[in-house]
Amino acid sequence: MKRIAIYDRYLSTIGGGERYSCKIAEVLSKDKEYKIDLITDIFADLEEVSRRLNLDLSRVDLKVFPFISEDYAAKITKNYDIFINATYLSSLPAYSSRNLYLCYFPTPFDVDFKLAHRLLLFFFRRPAMWLFRLADRLIGDFDSIEIEEGIYEPKRFMLRRGSWSSGSVSLKVHDEGRELELGLKNPEASSLDSMDINIEVYAGTSGGKLPFYNKDLNLLRGVKRIIRIPLASRSDFSIVKVSSDTFIPSESNKRTRDSRNLGVVIYNESKINFFKKILLKILGYIPLFIVTFPENLKFLTTYHGIITISEYSKKWIKKWWNRESLILYPPVDTGNFKVKKKEKIILSVGRFFPEHHNKKQLEMVEVFKQLMRQYPEEMGGYTLYLAGGVSEKPEHLKYLERVIAAAGGYPVKVITNIEWAELVEIFARSYIFWHASGMGEDEEVHPEKFEHFGITTVEAMASGCIPVVINRGGQKEIIRNGYNGFLFENSQELKDKTMDIIKGRVDIEKIRKNAILSCRSFSDNKFGENLISIIDGILSVNNSG
Repeated sequence: MKRIAIYDRYLSTIGGGERYSCKIAEVLSKDKEYKIDLITDIFADLEEVSRRLNLDLSRVDLKVFPFISEDYAAKITKNYDIFINATYLSSLPAYSSRNLYLCYFPTPFDVDFKLAHRLLLFFFRRPAMWLFRLADRLIGDFDSIEIEEGIYEPKRFMLRRGSWSSGSVSLKVHDEGRELELGLKNPEASSLDSMDINIEVYAGTSGGKLPFYNKDLNLLRGVKRIIRIPLASRSDFSIVKVSSDTFIPSESNKRTRDSRNLGVVIYNESKINFFKKILLKILGYIPLFIVTFPENLKFLTTYHGIITISEYSKKWIKKWWNRESLILYPPVDTGNFKVKKKEKIILSVGRFFPEHHNKKQLEMVEVFKQLMRQYPEEMGGYTLYLAGGVSEKPEHLKYLERVIAAAGGYPVKVITNIEWAELVEIFARSYIFWHASGMGEDEEVHPEKFEHFGITTVEAMASGCIPVVINRGGQKEIIRNGYNGFLFENSQELKDKTMDIIKGRVDIEKIRKNAILSCRSFSDNKFGENLISIIDGILSVNNSG
């Protein structure tokens, strides 16, 4: 059985990139010759990920690693036959038999850096690297405790700081016959006045199905207790399970959007000497980007191939990185979209955020408002739907607020963090689809600000919407102007082509039929076929070597 790992440290965000990486996992997990691990460093519930992305990850295992430094990469990757790095802006070197690097677009690694970031990087990178390497050598817990599931931020746990759990924690501990000290806390931030907790310990290699240690306790809000937990003797390892009552912050506090299922806060209280304690304390305050930022592209030499998502991205990988790449168009679940009676809905789908390839929701609101003012009769009854996810980052929430404020007084619906089934339903009823990433930008100066492919455009085509999308980036590989949709150069063309559709100046049914037929080139089935071909190719190279 071949062991394959897919690394996505942003798994918990459940975005478009995560559907790509998880679809790789789903496709490969169907082959009994492959054992698939999804690797991340922030815990995510695979059942929730599967439900939100409409995937089957039941044959996929989640591995949560506390990413400490680049030196730690060998511990993560070396035991696999194939390692696929699907993490955006990752510079993690890889040490498995064969390694693939997934690049959506060769975005500069300092794309988000402000002056403060650059100063921190300049003055503190070398001492930070030295400290993290020293920690790797000194702290045995990086090897002795494996976090199998349930701790949201393993790095905090390893650095002796408290981390929220999901209410169901599993630790694999390799210290034979010793004790594990855990701190358990029901913090003031909890909405639970009283929290019930259970601790169970199972022997590893003995195959025992019953715990040899079982303890129940109850913690009032604000109380922390340190528990000494016995570990198995004459066994390679022990499995320590900690379960607790849980709560969802957003249900009890309307000021937060945190919808995670949170349980007991857990601390690693194992005894260490004063020097190690000080070292860990220092490490806890060092921003991870200082350690992970690549000074060059040397990390790419550890990979045997680069996978990218479009001709557009392939072009810029060659231009900026001077490397060839294989195109694996993103998977689109075209078979699960449906066409219903169309309503007067103009739809745009994309995350709300101000940087990178921003989806231009603000600009689309302005175009829609201009259409409403210039063509009040033709636009009567039309509504602009803006649907997409939004993270808890302050700048993302502020951008969302600007969009909502700009739409005030007009028929604009802003829907955030929408469920898959609801989104499919809106697609089915929508008449026109807009996509404007990069509108008003210079493609030669900032190519990263354009859509690198355009998954939502394909989803709109599968739903019988008429796409009106920008004539830039990966959109040109999907839409043939006047055949299966329309391409626009600027906001005036967006308005003109939208009005051509609304006024019936084009053959809508013919374009809709062509859109539905041509979207099959980007279906899940096509993605699976192409993926298997790539994996077979890299394995055959490995075998011949």
